[in-house]
Amino acid sequence: VGVVLFGAVPAVELLQFAALTDIVEGLLLISGRVLIGALVFGIGLYLANLAHSMIKSLGNPSAGVLAQAARVAILVFVGAMALQQMGVATDIVVLAFGLVLGAIAVAVALAFGLGGRDVAAEQIRQWLKRE
Repeated sequence: VGVVLFGAVPAVELLQFAALTDIVEGLLLISGRVLIGALVFGIGLYLANLAHSMIKSLGNPSAGVLAQAARVAILVFVGAMALQQMGVATDIVVLAFGLVLGAIAVAVALAFGLGGRDVAAEQIRQWLKRE
């Protein structure tokens, strides 16, 4: 398909149809972006599976859950990179990725804040007793 598209550009230029030449060159550009995006996602998929197998081989009781979480996190990150490379809604991908990371940060902060409330209260009581 790539060879045909590369050959179609000079053929359309010989016909001297400017609009058709622009369309064929646009198709060539888009197909290149899609190919590079697919290559990025393929490499990311390989690395996600590699990380999954390495974490799972540790043998910890929670290694399976951590391995799956690492795989999903890597695939989400690589998926966003591939979509951005393809040029598909670049602003939306960047905004969604930032919002998801922000939501995760808020969730972790709330979990530690609510979960460690008793420990923090005890620590403050100890500080007040010293003074």
